[in-house]
Amino acid sequence: MRPFRTTLATAAVLTAATAGVLVAHPIQPAHASASDCESGARGFRDHPDNAEGDTDKPADFSLGSVRITLEKGSYVGQQIAFGKISGQTRPGDNVWMDWRADGWDRDQNAMSPWLQCGPFTVRSAGQSLTTPFRRTSTDPQYQFRVCGSLKSDGVIRCSGWW
Repeated sequence: MRPFRTTLATAAVLTAATAGVLVAHPIQPAHASASDCESGARGFRDHPDNAEGDTDKPADFSLGSVRITLEKGSYVGQQIAFGKISGQTRPGDNVWMDWRADGWDRDQNAMSPWLQCGPFTVRSAGQSLTTPFRRTSTDPQYQFRVCGSLKSDGVIRCSGWW
């Protein structure tokens, strides 16, 4: 009877440990590269790294003296969104934007659970860097968030979905 209890206890521990690992790590997007959203891919458009949205930032956070923002603006009469890293950036710092459309924008190759646009890597100290932009929507299932990491600690941080 003792080997059965040991086996059962081991299985319980492994199940709990596995569940803990799954909870601790968020679901990863199907793709995670800059090429998934550069040069017009999937409805994204490139723009200058010094681009700025309007003064109302849907999301932003600071990592020390580095600021990461989800910017919104207008392009050809449509509202757009893009991610940006600025401030006292250092080579190796990253920014990217996640986009999800939960199925209604399949003609633009929406990914499930989302598409990661980037990462884009800072190449020189103090460089501002943006992600390509994409049109937004009032549909609550069409959302964006901005994420980033500093080379100094490698910790990934993301805003809430907007």
